[in-house]
Amino acid sequence: MWGWFFCGYAVFVALLVSYAAHVALSGSSPGRRADAYRVLRLIWAGATGTGGLATAAVRLHEAGLL
Repeated sequence: MWGWFFCGYAVFVALLVSYAAHVALSGSSPGRRADAYRVLRLIWAGATGTGGLATAAVRLHEAGLL
């Protein structure tokens, strides 16, 4: 059950990041590109910031290193 949840979350975040990157790179107006870049930074920081640190801490704890 949890595997499906995390896989779905990863796919959802990947889709959001790819769409924001697409708009940031090929947007028609400078304002829209700037907004898409801001959203891209927000999603990327949220997905890889705290979650990445928590995952690394759990893995190190399981391995007996933390």
